[in-house]
Amino acid sequence: MRLGLVLTLLVAAGAGFVFREPLHRAFSCNESWIPNGDAWRAGERCVGLSEGPYPFDVAAFNQVMGVIDRQNRSAADECPGTPATVGVLLTMTDELAGSRAVHELEGMAAGQRRANGTGCLHPMKLVVGQLGDYNSNGDPVGVARKLAGRDDVVAVAGIGLSHQSTAEVAEVLAAAKIPMVADVVTAEGFDQDGSLVDNPEFRSCDKDISYPRGIARDYFYRVAFRVAVQVKAIGAVVTTRPDFIMVPIGGSDPYTCTTLPFLQRQYGGNLLEVKFDTTEPSTVPQTAKRVCATAKDVTIAYIARGRDLGRLLYALDEAYANGQCAATSVTVVSTSDGNRLRTVESDPALEDLRTKALGSETFKDGRVRMLFTLVAGADGPQSINPHWTVFEQAYKDAGFDLEHVGDGWAVNAYDAVTTIDTALRSLPATMPVQRSQVNATISGFSAPDAAVPGAGGPIIFDNSGNRTGAGPQVVRLCPVSTSVDRPPYVPTVEARPGESVPQCVR
Repeated sequence: MRLGLVLTLLVAAGAGFVFREPLHRAFSCNESWIPNGDAWRAGERCVGLSEGPYPFDVAAFNQVMGVIDRQNRSAADECPGTPATVGVLLTMTDELAGSRAVHELEGMAAGQRRANGTGCLHPMKLVVGQLGDYNSNGDPVGVARKLAGRDDVVAVAGIGLSHQSTAEVAEVLAAAKIPMVADVVTAEGFDQDGSLVDNPEFRSCDKDISYPRGIARDYFYRVAFRVAVQVKAIGAVVTTRPDFIMVPIGGSDPYTCTTLPFLQRQYGGNLLEVKFDTTEPSTVPQTAKRVCATAKDVTIAYIARGRDLGRLLYALDEAYANGQCAATSVTVVSTSDGNRLRTVESDPALEDLRTKALGSETFKDGRVRMLFTLVAGADGPQSINPHWTVFEQAYKDAGFDLEHVGDGWAVNAYDAVTTIDTALRSLPATMPVQRSQVNATISGFSAPDAAVPGAGGPIIFDNSGNRTGAGPQVVRLCPVSTSVDRPPYVPTVEARPGESVPQCVR
């Protein structure tokens, strides 16, 4: 008996050692003590899949995950047909997303709510994939593999940001023949043929990348306007040659390294590039000092993530306040990540800089101005997007705050899910939904009479899976108005080609 007890303890100890990591993953990142393998730990983050209320230990997502859980359980209440499960992939925690990730998932939940309403043929359930952080504390490819292994998933909305990991995620899904509709991917190369029609350059990017060859051929579509189209829109509005291009060091970020050549090309080349280090905040005020040394109206093309924009605007205001800025005015022009300035930051330090910048005297009197391209087709009701009111109603009915729609991420996320829902509504209610059917239907959204009724406007795809049609608007960011009828988020005013920079309503 003693020998048997010793052997049992040795076997148990050995098993515990061998399976220590799987057990740790199972019990440390699950919504209950019953391990299911759907969620696990990647560094300091919980990642994986959830179709219930489990928010991957990120409290900011408690509400939206609860809404998705309830909508999943009631999906068949108004839909008579066979069910369809749609995966939604996003990073909930990476610093490049910030608090916009919450808005993104809210937009997807609003899209599900609308999908399961009037005219529904296939009750839509969502399974949420948390990719974690990029570069560390995440497992994007592992989560994609987990999702691709589910036979019930017929399509995916989202897939992440413009990042090499996103290209790898897309290939995993394409190998399983799952159509995907990206919502906020804008970098060149992230389409089905490597953006050949744009003649991109990737020399500024890291060498060990795959997206110059394109991603997920035959299965990838995106509703955000790519950077080549954004730069063209900027060039039509801002005809003055920029005095500086503010760009981060390194080539690891596809959003910036693929935009830079287009901006140089747009303005004839040889624009002066001012580098800053995204890991060292002190380099941003140094750039502001360099800009302020020029005694004229200065234009800066900011080709970087929006995380550091508040710091730049605040540094410019400080320079003016201290009598250290000789520039008569400074106009900062950015691509679509400039929309981040319309979003309350989850990081208190970044939020302090953002609010100080947008409330500064120089921003109010126009000595410092901020222009950027919208990431969505529109950011409010206009003649070009008659379905905005449907989106807004679904968003409010789901219990979400309309202040969250201003940065465009909720709009694009809704439009990505709506693209999949539009395909589902064309398939027979009595037949099981096949991935191939959804993919073939989405590829047919290629003409005005077959456009998706998106919140940001009609959605039409070209042969590479890019959104086509009217390009993005360029807007000026305004101080928050005190008028009664102001929008519930930081407002903008459209800047049009051939006209001077518009004035903000006071």
